[in-house]
Amino acid sequence: MTKNLEIYQQFAGLFRYPRADFVEELVELRNQLEMLHLGDLIEFEKYANYMLALNLQEREEIFLKTFEIQAICHLEIGYVLFGEDYKRGLFLAGMKEEHRKRDHDCGLELPDHLSNVLDLLSGMDDEELVKDIAELALIPGVRAMLSAFDEKQIRGRLELLKKKQEAIVQEELNYGNPYRYALDSLLKALEADFPGVPEGRQDQAAGNFIPIHRAEGGEISVCALARPPAELVQGD
Repeated sequence: MTKNLEIYQQFAGLFRYPRADFVEELVELRNQLEMLHLGDLIEFEKYANYMLALNLQEREEIFLKTFEIQAICHLEIGYVLFGEDYKRGLFLAGMKEEHRKRDHDCGLELPDHLSNVLDLLSGMDDEELVKDIAELALIPGVRAMLSAFDEKQIRGRLELLKKKQEAIVQEELNYGNPYRYALDSLLKALEADFPGVPEGRQDQAAGNFIPIHRAEGGEISVCALARPPAELVQGD
């Protein structure tokens, strides 16, 4: 168990649009993972070796192909867990409030973007809230993202695009995509810090697990998603 939450701020950089300092950040993360003795780093090394062999433009292209253009998966945790259900909006509002309370700038991404949630986790001192965000949002969300890289799912998605007669962009990047290894490395770190999360929680129906956290005075900081919005407004 690492319980060094700062490592998640470094992981966050892997899931942002690549910047000029990408190599330095990647090497620093690799060094930190080795120091924390997380065990098998084979998956991380696969990601690191792949990305270090590319120039900045190539890194940008593979990021866009993976997460933006005919995306393999999405990085917004609320969308991954809840789709277009109203619960996604509640979760997004709750995460926005947590970022606001900590003066955290989400940049151009939404508050539930994986990079922003990892940044948030790394700077939190509320142990109960850290545990809930990790176990009820991050771990199920990352598992769901990883499932999108399954070859069967990829084949089905590509076949659907072909049926729609859409030109497939860089089809070869759907298989052996390095971000699969980045997500796998992140999941291993999370599961080491927060063990015992049931596999079933990556299902959208499992979104009902996100609890309410109330501050003094009744402020809701993270939304309860098992109830209709009206009940949240009225309170318990």
